[in-house]
Amino acid sequence: MSAFVGKERRFTEPVLVKVSQDANLEKMGFITQKDLSNLGIPKGKVAVYLPHSYNFSGNLFIVAVENITPLTAHPAEVMKFIVSAGVTSVDGKQAQQPVEENG
Repeated sequence: MSAFVGKERRFTEPVLVKVSQDANLEKMGFITQKDLSNLGIPKGKVAVYLPHSYNFSGNLFIVAVENITPLTAHPAEVMKFIVSAGVTSVDGKQAQQPVEENG
Protein backbone atom coordinates (compact mmCIF):
# COMPACT_ATOMS: atom_id res chain seq x y z
CA MET A 1 0.00 0.00 0.00
CA SER A 2 2.93 2.37 0.58
CA ALA A 3 3.39 2.49 -3.22
CA PHE A 4 -0.08 4.08 -3.50
CA VAL A 5 -0.05 6.56 -0.58
CA GLY A 6 2.27 8.16 1.97
CA LYS A 7 5.88 9.28 1.77
CA GLU A 8 7.03 6.17 -0.11
CA ARG A 9 4.49 6.35 -2.94
CA ARG A 10 5.83 5.30 -6.31
CA PHE A 11 3.07 6.35 -8.68
CA THR A 12 4.18 9.93 -9.29
CA GLU A 13 4.25 10.19 -13.11
CA PRO A 14 0.74 9.87 -14.56
CA VAL A 15 0.55 9.27 -18.32
CA LEU A 16 -1.79 8.34 -21.14
CA VAL A 17 -0.71 5.24 -23.06
CA LYS A 18 -1.76 4.74 -26.65
CA VAL A 19 -3.05 1.17 -26.63
CA SER A 20 -3.01 0.51 -30.37
CA GLN A 21 -1.63 2.27 -33.42
CA ASP A 22 -4.83 1.41 -35.29
CA ALA A 23 -7.38 2.50 -32.67
CA ASN A 24 -7.82 5.85 -31.02
CA LEU A 25 -7.81 4.23 -27.57
CA GLU A 26 -5.70 5.32 -24.60
CA LYS A 27 -5.36 4.11 -20.99
CA MET A 28 -4.25 6.09 -17.94
CA GLY A 29 -1.34 4.79 -15.90
CA PHE A 30 1.91 5.62 -14.14
CA ILE A 31 5.55 5.31 -15.22
CA THR A 32 7.33 3.06 -12.72
CA GLN A 33 10.76 2.63 -14.38
CA LYS A 34 12.48 4.59 -17.13
CA ASP A 35 15.65 2.48 -17.44
CA LEU A 36 14.96 -1.16 -18.27
CA SER A 37 18.45 -2.02 -19.53
CA ASN A 38 19.00 -4.44 -16.61
CA LEU A 39 16.19 -6.55 -18.14
CA GLY A 40 17.72 -6.42 -21.63
CA ILE A 41 15.04 -4.01 -22.85
CA PRO A 42 16.40 -1.35 -25.22
CA LYS A 43 16.32 2.40 -24.69
CA GLY A 44 13.15 4.20 -25.70
CA LYS A 45 10.84 1.98 -23.65
CA VAL A 46 9.55 2.48 -20.11
CA ALA A 47 7.55 0.43 -17.60
CA VAL A 48 3.99 1.68 -17.09
CA TYR A 49 1.58 0.39 -14.44
CA LEU A 50 -2.06 0.48 -15.58
CA PRO A 51 -4.37 0.19 -12.54
CA HIS A 52 -7.77 -1.46 -12.82
CA SER A 53 -10.92 0.47 -11.94
CA TYR A 54 -12.75 -0.47 -8.73
CA ASN A 55 -9.78 -2.58 -7.65
CA PHE A 56 -6.22 -2.30 -6.37
CA SER A 57 -4.80 -4.55 -9.04
CA GLY A 58 -3.41 -3.68 -12.44
CA ASN A 59 -1.02 -4.67 -15.21
CA LEU A 60 2.56 -3.70 -15.99
CA PHE A 61 3.24 -2.88 -19.65
CA ILE A 62 6.50 -2.05 -21.39
CA VAL A 63 5.68 0.91 -23.64
CA ALA A 64 7.58 2.82 -26.32
CA VAL A 65 8.11 6.42 -25.21
CA GLU A 66 6.41 7.76 -28.33
CA ASN A 67 3.16 6.10 -27.19
CA ILE A 68 3.10 8.01 -23.89
CA THR A 69 1.62 11.44 -23.14
CA PRO A 70 2.47 12.92 -19.72
CA LEU A 71 -0.50 14.24 -17.72
CA THR A 72 -0.32 17.47 -15.74
CA ALA A 73 -2.86 16.44 -13.08
CA HIS A 74 -1.70 15.55 -9.56
CA PRO A 75 -0.84 11.80 -9.37
CA ALA A 76 -3.20 11.15 -6.43
CA GLU A 77 -6.07 12.71 -8.38
CA VAL A 78 -5.30 10.57 -11.42
CA MET A 79 -5.21 7.40 -9.29
CA LYS A 80 -8.56 8.38 -7.72
CA PHE A 81 -10.01 8.98 -11.19
CA ILE A 82 -8.81 5.58 -12.49
CA VAL A 83 -9.86 3.55 -9.44
CA SER A 84 -13.31 5.18 -9.47
CA ALA A 85 -13.69 4.32 -13.19
CA GLY A 86 -13.87 8.03 -14.02
CA VAL A 87 -16.76 8.75 -11.67
CA THR A 88 -14.79 11.30 -9.61
CA SER A 89 -13.51 14.60 -10.95
CA VAL A 90 -9.85 15.57 -11.03
CA ASP A 91 -9.08 18.67 -8.98
CA GLY A 92 -5.93 20.78 -9.14
CA LYS A 93 -2.97 20.72 -11.45
CA GLN A 94 0.68 19.84 -10.92
CA ALA A 95 3.29 20.42 -13.58
CA GLN A 96 4.91 17.19 -14.76
CA GLN A 97 8.23 16.77 -16.49
CA PRO A 98 8.03 15.40 -20.05
CA VAL A 99 8.94 11.75 -20.53
CA GLU A 100 12.43 11.44 -21.99
CA GLU A 101 14.24 8.49 -23.50
CA ASN A 102 16.85 6.79 -21.31
CA GLY A 103 20.08 8.66 -21.36
